Amino acid sequence: MESFTWAKASSDHPEKTKVAVLLPGSGYPVEGPVLFWAGEMLGSLGWHVQAVRWTADDSPSTAPHDFAAAAATQAFAAAPDADQRLIVAKSFSTLCIPWAEEALIPGIWLTPLLTDERVRSTIGASSKNDLFIGGSRDKLWDGGRKSETAGTFFEVPGADHSLQIPNDWRASQQVQAEVFARVEAFIGELP
Repeated sequence: MESFTWAKASSDHPEKTKVAVLLPGSGYPVEGPVLFWAGEMLGSLGWHVQAVRWTADDSPSTAPHDFAAAAATQAFAAAPDADQRLIVAKSFSTLCIPWAEEALIPGIWLTPLLTDERVRSTIGASSKNDLFIGGSRDKLWDGGRKSETAGTFFEVPGADHSLQIPNDWRASQQVQAEVFARVEAFIGELP
């Protein structure tokens, strides 16, 4: 795992440092469209963005939740001290949801692995208002857990695990624009 600065915090508001960590999926890098534009958005909104890239030495197979949590921990440690923190994670990296709950760090969870029992039980007991976004054609989304009381769940009709509409790039672009609007609104409502 390696961490690098995606965007430096704006000096417009030096009294409050905001740090966001971008965590990739297992096969979806931070340069993938959904994470790329989230990183660009956060940077333009004055956040320091610390991104993670997997390396050939990474092996999460025996303890994937701990591996994802360690990636988030290391990325925050490499970033400046912050008054406000946020995680934006895709797919595999959403396995750090239990860690984020303990650390009280809000998250934007893109295509979270809602079929994972630890993730589900953590979300079910959470009092944080995280944002969960998944596609209706994503088997790992598992219906979006619409009955949960905490968090905001947004399901993209017809989208797969990449938040794309299969075989329709225009429709994919349109639904991702709506995803980014939801992400921007969520960021704007953070305390």
